[in-house]
Amino acid sequence: IARRTPPRPSRLPPNIAAMFQPAPSDPSPHRRASERSTRWLRLRCGEQTYALELLKVQEVVLPVPLLPLRGASRSMLGIMNLRGQVVPVLDLGIHLGAGPVAMDTQTRVVVLEENGETMGLRVSAVEDVASLTDPQIEPPDTTRLCRISNHLFRGVARISAHPVILLDATQLLH
Repeated sequence: IARRTPPRPSRLPPNIAAMFQPAPSDPSPHRRASERSTRWLRLRCGEQTYALELLKVQEVVLPVPLLPLRGASRSMLGIMNLRGQVVPVLDLGIHLGAGPVAMDTQTRVVVLEENGETMGLRVSAVEDVASLTDPQIEPPDTTRLCRISNHLFRGVARISAHPVILLDATQLLH
């Protein structure tokens, strides 16, 4: 008889450890095919809550010193060395037309990756991972968000009764 070893306790904070847990399954046997579920990383820039599709998030890291780039836009903070890879880092608050992200103990850099392109986003805090079904997401053509141009967001959803702006990681990378 083989003995199972008890699982090792996670050393990650609970909100980050949740990213590595399998998505909760829907107990409803009558779930429609049109209600596919996607997982989103919730984050904050100042007081506003945003989310990025988890499939595009490579990792979340602590802020490191950046090498500034001359002539870059105001939102481009510089480049960081991520295990030998050069990653440009944007201040998401400035990029979205709000104020700059204040540096404190909760500040993080969310590293996005798609098709070999990588970008870091400095954010105020990373909160957790939420699963959303397609009917929970209100598309951008029906939302009334005047401060953000439509190409940067995919819609709005309510998570725990709070509105969350769903950002388009593909557009942020380009």
